[in-house]
Amino acid sequence: METQYVYNMHVNAHGKVDRITKVRHAAWAAAQVGWTPPTSVPADAAHLFHACESGKGWQECMHFCTHDASFDAQAEPLKDIKSMHGYAEWMKGIAVVAMPGSRYVLNAQSFDPETSTATFFGTFHGTHTGHLHGFPAPTHKSMETQYVYNMHVNAHGKVDRITKVWHSAWAAAQVGWTPPTSIPIDAER
Repeated sequence: METQYVYNMHVNAHGKVDRITKVRHAAWAAAQVGWTPPTSVPADAAHLFHACESGKGWQECMHFCTHDASFDAQAEPLKDIKSMHGYAEWMKGIAVVAMPGSRYVLNAQSFDPETSTATFFGTFHGTHTGHLHGFPAPTHKSMETQYVYNMHVNAHGKVDRITKVWHSAWAAAQVGWTPPTSIPIDAER
């Protein structure tokens, strides 16, 4: 295999390389040796990620998952939420009410066709300026928190199970929510 690439290196004030980015055409290189290109993420999983993270709530998220899609997270504020419906409404409360103007960055995504699992790695940015029932008064502090979603996609292309991996205590501490707070939303939906 012969492939071209570029390294972009950032040198800090002390003359040391502190960041390297490699740019190459991975699909072209893989094709030269007969490797199969990565499988793309199913559209409904990608749409669900974006709808959820932008605070669209269940009314939008419901189009991309089964009506009984389950949700799981080992994170204190989410411990009682067991459905995608409940989680979509929780995110709507965070993104639209507690942190209006929040944003997110999709850092990476992948799909494993053998397990039918889509994975999304994101970073959420928000400032607590809004009043949300069950939360402390606005702290006007900001958070930048990373998380991962694992979404199982059924044979019809719909998400039927989602797991969130998130360090909620880290995020809560950034905005002064100690201890982490749960939103009293009907988690059984």
